[in-house]
Amino acid sequence: MGPLLRPITTLSVLLLLVLSALASSGDRQPAFQACVRSCIARDCAPTAPPLPLHLRALWWTCSSNCDYECQRQLTQEGSVHQYHGKWPFVRVLGIQEPASVIFSLLNGAMHVRSWRAVRHLPLRHPMRRWLSVFVVIGTWSWLCSAVFHTRDFPLTEKLDYFSAGFNVLYIFFLGSTRMLRLATWRQTRVVALCCAIPYVLHVAYLSLVSFDYDYNMKANAMVGLLSNLVWFVVAAQARRNGQPFWWRPLALILLMDAAFSLEAFDFPPVLDALDAHALWHAATIPLIPLWYDYLVKDAKWDSHLEQHKEK
Repeated sequence: MGPLLRPITTLSVLLLLVLSALASSGDRQPAFQACVRSCIARDCAPTAPPLPLHLRALWWTCSSNCDYECQRQLTQEGSVHQYHGKWPFVRVLGIQEPASVIFSLLNGAMHVRSWRAVRHLPLRHPMRRWLSVFVVIGTWSWLCSAVFHTRDFPLTEKLDYFSAGFNVLYIFFLGSTRMLRLATWRQTRVVALCCAIPYVLHVAYLSLVSFDYDYNMKANAMVGLLSNLVWFVVAAQARRNGQPFWWRPLALILLMDAAFSLEAFDFPPVLDALDAHALWHAATIPLIPLWYDYLVKDAKWDSHLEQHKEK
């Protein structure tokens, strides 16, 4: 991941668990296993020519290239399966999932582009600081997503998962700060510590004890649900205070729900490049500037916050 607000429903979680359990039917094919063995024996001998430079630059090895070539061969013969939990995409210049890489980079670009709106907030406005941090976190999260979809390694996978989880947690922190109208670091640090300590323990457990996908998904689901609830409260507060655009966070949450629901409709990639995951990343691109537009307008509208100065 990384999305701006990761919407979570019980149905989506259950569907993802089922899909992950059925994700590697191609690995078990005798034809695939025989193809890989034959390719390694033929192309990985000491006298065989090396892989092209652009593949070696992305850490493709002879054996991993054989794995990819056999996936493509069987797919072109009409047998479409998932391998190692992923669809057999056509790689471009060594990039495993080019569509997801492009969409991830575009999502990151939307965060960078939104800095123009954030910097128009008054320097002493407390939300300017937190939205500026969000620009950095959002950009980093989507960059990690692009790296992971470029080449799937344990390290790039962890970077993607941990940054996406941090992004979800920061959205909860941002909403909590807004909901509680916290104007100074002295007021905010308790909420920050309540977010930081569980996150550090979460990453430590996944890194040092067990990289448990089910636990990681449930943890992010819980934070995502809490984040949605916080923003519902923010919308209710704004409505009570007469904000004319109080409904916008509710609409944006529903749109993010709809984007994330694409994950439940897993299907073989169209044109060997566009699967449900890639389309989910594509769907979030226009939503990011809409979120920033709302967050900045909300900060400007809230004169109560603007009156506070950092201590």
